[in-house]
Amino acid sequence: RCLMMKCPKCEKDMQAGFLQAGNIIAFNKTRHKISLNPKDKDDVMIARKSFTSTDFHGYICKECGLVVFDYKSALSRF
Repeated sequence: RCLMMKCPKCEKDMQAGFLQAGNIIAFNKTRHKISLNPKDKDDVMIARKSFTSTDFHGYICKECGLVVFDYKSALSRF
């Protein structure tokens, strides 16, 4: 894996690490208030685990707050 990445937003150096999340992670076209389940064809269920969590290798820009991760390469903690 690449150890360094430039932020596509502000062009500062990004820090490599892991985005760690709980049971459900979704990227939805609109904000869902109750359920994170997809409602639109463009919604993406990134991770759905019942008893374990999911980690994603990624990068964070501490300058502007942008986080970049590959949601198709999830790592299980267990």
